[in-house]
Amino acid sequence: MQKETRNQKIQILRGIAIIAVVLIHTCPSGYWQVICRPFINFAVATFLFLSGYLTKTENDNWPKFFKKRILRVILPYIIWTILYSIISKKGLDFANILKNTLTAKSACTMYYILVYIQFVLLTPFIGKLANSKFKSIGWFIAPVFVLIFKYYPWITGQTLHPIIKLVWGDLCIGWFTFYYLGLLLGNNLIHIKSGIKQILTFYVITIFFQIAEGYWLLQLEENNCGTQIKLSSLLTSSIFIIIAYKYIRDNTCDYTNNILATIGNYSFGIYLSHMMIIKLFSHLHIYKDLPFIINSAVILIVSFFFVYCSSKFCNSKINKIFGFE
Repeated sequence: MQKETRNQKIQILRGIAIIAVVLIHTCPSGYWQVICRPFINFAVATFLFLSGYLTKTENDNWPKFFKKRILRVILPYIIWTILYSIISKKGLDFANILKNTLTAKSACTMYYILVYIQFVLLTPFIGKLANSKFKSIGWFIAPVFVLIFKYYPWITGQTLHPIIKLVWGDLCIGWFTFYYLGLLLGNNLIHIKSGIKQILTFYVITIFFQIAEGYWLLQLEENNCGTQIKLSSLLTSSIFIIIAYKYIRDNTCDYTNNILATIGNYSFGIYLSHMMIIKLFSHLHIYKDLPFIINSAVILIVSFFFVYCSSKFCNSKINKIFGFE
């Protein structure tokens, strides 16, 4: 496969993932979460998979790897944390900014960058696991973590200690399966023998599992019943990742889409900025009256053109600082 075609497919997947992210953050609560979220919960999993897929498990210069990957995201993270903190407090509060920087709580999207940085720093160790005879251990890390920190409170009704609750949400362990799967597939350490029809059948079945689990959580009055981090979501997203992998590697499938690829090119900037646009638009009555999907499309379009125009008309250094380039 030509490298250009492969890169185009990867950008298309990023475009699909960022559309799913916007849908997640504009999806109404309640039964909408139960029915709609199972179809879009692959969003963050796909980004993490692609990061792992494009990473080698062996590297002669890990410090250079850390520097390149972390510097690309750390400045945008700090800038957007400051902006979101100012808006939430309606003023400059340095203590609040510091707290949000350390805990990724300035906006509901910022946790991803801390999770990504953790994976970058852990890559040498994850790579050793992936290359070892104990690689199967990696499949149990996220499910066990979710069982302890998610299901135990749900089932018992007990609340986690505030410090534990604060910290665990920013840990990469609950997302481990997706990055790990990317590393394994990208480095040809495992092979998927199942055909696409069989994989799609499993995917549809897991969607029903997600709906059932989401309904159960809704009955438990769990506000985040559509969460991406539950056992059924882990399963569905993993299968979606395998479908994405098949798409990337299939030499007979040359389908590309310039619109999705272009959205994918600006996906990081859209990810960082779309919650700001949602916050601003939430004050407009005309936006409040828009039904779901239509409001998602509005946020996506405005976010895209905001990032696109900035990338075209602003200084390159400014765009890098804001994550638009």
